[in-house]
Amino acid sequence: MFKSVVPFSLLALSLAACGGSSQSKLDGHYEEANASAMESYRGEQTVPAEYAPTLGVIVSQPLLQSFGREDLVKAIVDAGASTVWIVVPRNSGESLQSSSFSSLRQTLGSSVNKVQLLSQKDSGGLTVWARDWSPLGALAQNGELRLLDLNYYPDRPADDATGRAFAGFKNVSRVSVPVYNEGGNFMTNSQGYCLMTTRVTDANASPSFPGDLVLDAEDVSGYYQGFAGCRQVHIFPRMPTERTGHIDMWGKFLNDSTVIVNQISDETLATASGGDRAFAQKIQSFLEARAADVSGLGFKVVRIPMPLPRPGFFRSYTNSLLVNGTAIIPEYAASSSDADLVEGYQAAVQKTYSDLGYKTKFISSDELIRNGGAIHCVTMQIPVPRS
Repeated sequence: MFKSVVPFSLLALSLAACGGSSQSKLDGHYEEANASAMESYRGEQTVPAEYAPTLGVIVSQPLLQSFGREDLVKAIVDAGASTVWIVVPRNSGESLQSSSFSSLRQTLGSSVNKVQLLSQKDSGGLTVWARDWSPLGALAQNGELRLLDLNYYPDRPADDATGRAFAGFKNVSRVSVPVYNEGGNFMTNSQGYCLMTTRVTDANASPSFPGDLVLDAEDVSGYYQGFAGCRQVHIFPRMPTERTGHIDMWGKFLNDSTVIVNQISDETLATASGGDRAFAQKIQSFLEARAADVSGLGFKVVRIPMPLPRPGFFRSYTNSLLVNGTAIIPEYAASSSDADLVEGYQAAVQKTYSDLGYKTKFISSDELIRNGGAIHCVTMQIPVPRS
């Protein structure tokens, strides 16, 4: 299994080959499917880039009830999504006329008709992190919508079943792929370059349930090449101490050739002292190395500001959502240490997205980021099928 000490160039070469080489003797954790059913879809669909046309976006009820982000749903609708699916607990009895959605009705007005509720398939807790437990929308060769359903955290079975619920709700084919990975740890462009971090190899290093496969980087690459349409898979080291390990916390494709990567400036670093400064320097070095890695793959790297990080607290402007030409970007309030810098951060971020052709909309994300994510983490786009 790849370790972060292996030179990146060797990792990229090792993942360019197709296929997998799993030494596991287990059959795979397919969630109401099997290996034979999965194999019938090999090479038959591709996950579009996030900046491809968006049909709709999946979010969860806690986004509204726990975080009050009706404004995010409105921004998604205003960006031209035809539907916002809100996942609610199984047998909740909720409808859009329920009192729990009164603020949403007021915020959306007549556009509330673009919202549909989706009941979870299994009973259990519902988290806000729709990016991670939603299926990946893919397009078949004939243009029809398919859903790639990867395995989610083993201790969150209700969230993990959302892919099955959504497939039944939309009456589309679900492709169960026996790899543990979260949607926040995957990004692709339309040329089939797929990027993620070693969070994926960490998650597949040992079985959690009977039937789980033990997968290394080559195995993971083989599944993504076989079922997500990836031509190349590149697995980067995960950011130190950042608990999700996801790539969307530090990088993002904005078009086929451009990747934005966070940057901690020396000016930002100067606002910290002692242990905070040493920690921020560590993250600064990590980001410099990742920018060099991505550039080494032939992509144009554009650096955007990252506010001063602290252990467990990483404010990131790469954690945005792209919907039909609009970038919905997290907005962060100034802290005591960077009050003079935050306005400049946001202006620079807005200019970067705008220069690359995006309309921009900022959504307050302080409470979300304190819980470990922002706009990208709580949303999952579903692509427009091709007729």
